[in-house]
Amino acid sequence: MLVLAAAGCGSTPGGRTARIERTFDVHWRDAASAHPVHYRIDRIVFHDGRWRVRATVSNDTNEPLYEATWSPPGDYGVTWNGPALVYSGLDVLGQRRLIYVPAEQETPEIAFPLRPGATWRGTIEGKIPATPALPRGEDIWVRYPVFGVGQPWDGVNTALAVQWISAKAVRL
Repeated sequence: MLVLAAAGCGSTPGGRTARIERTFDVHWRDAASAHPVHYRIDRIVFHDGRWRVRATVSNDTNEPLYEATWSPPGDYGVTWNGPALVYSGLDVLGQRRLIYVPAEQETPEIAFPLRPGATWRGTIEGKIPATPALPRGEDIWVRYPVFGVGQPWDGVNTALAVQWISAKAVRL
């Protein structure tokens, strides 16, 4: 898994987000395990209450890739089909699971579909939440968008989708 470490993360009294000002030049390369889809992360930035990832996705399959529909959820949670930062945390019941900090936008938008042999380069970004706070000194990974292979993903059959979290991480 891609792990991101960010220093200075956390929340301040009153629920305000602690100021995180970090840039990681990482040059990570990842590949999905079931399909020839390749990912690259060049830079991860935490600035002015936001996070931003400079990413590349290459479709080396013989099928078009359809990015799954995503829109930011009302709160930060455990299910998410779009790009995100991800870390291991505790849910409201105290059980450990992955927590997703969803992206709000990708610029430019990934082509729908991303044709065989095509590559997308752009920026994925979102807001740094006050709660739950990004963990200090623990791994933070990048979650890439979910793609349907050859057809839009139905949201159910994971065999028809490419889902990937980075193999490396950063720590704040």
